[in-house]
Amino acid sequence: MLDDPIALAIPHVGPVVRATPVNGFVGNQTFRLETRDAVYYLKAGATVAEEADACRLARSVGVPAPEVVASSAEYLIMRELPGRPLMAGSPDLGAVLRVVGESVRRVHTIVDPSAVWGNRLWGVLDGLDVLPVELAARVREVMPGFVDSVAGVVPALLHGDLHLRHVYAAGAELAGILDWGDAAYGDPLFDLARLSMAGPEVTAAFLAGYGAVDAPARTLSMYRALWSLIALQAEHAAGGDWIQPHLDTIAREVS
Repeated sequence: MLDDPIALAIPHVGPVVRATPVNGFVGNQTFRLETRDAVYYLKAGATVAEEADACRLARSVGVPAPEVVASSAEYLIMRELPGRPLMAGSPDLGAVLRVVGESVRRVHTIVDPSAVWGNRLWGVLDGLDVLPVELAARVREVMPGFVDSVAGVVPALLHGDLHLRHVYAAGAELAGILDWGDAAYGDPLFDLARLSMAGPEVTAAFLAGYGAVDAPARTLSMYRALWSLIALQAEHAAGGDWIQPHLDTIAREVS
């Protein structure tokens, strides 16, 4: 982790007036850096290199991901996005989510034929020791057949944690989509399944921009369970305590 974030950041952003730690995922270390001219975020963690790549790729297709100022295998410095997190119930929810849908559709045009989505999912299923015994048995019963059925999809770039708190808006305008730390190459329906956890109103507004998709209910359900399993494994690995909501989701989706 970072011993002296200010010294590390100065060559890239200039003199730092204030560095403030920011709460986030327990496995990461993040600082808000204020300079005289701008605000930046400095982030350290296991996936910062992948996050930097995903931000650059998203911006290359016109998606307002954070601008990467500097990055390495150990850290990532990004310029602060304008706006505020999009809130459920906002009068601008539909207008902003429509543009989010259009943006994510463009992200999903970025593919990596060398990636194997099935390998990623089988790796997730190797970590069922984080589940209670009975729930793990149920996952082993229902999930392998599903993974086999989607293992060969053409792998597109995924945000990986598409949620309202990662969407910034300025009024009815999309200001940015942030937090690409879970980016991967896989089935676009995985992103839709994650978003669908915010409810039908959010999903419908997103699809108005994204376009029609063939998304069987069972596919979305299995992907919601897999997303929650990935999140649960990350919490365990980092010593976090956001456990029960993920267990509840997995149990509900595989019942």
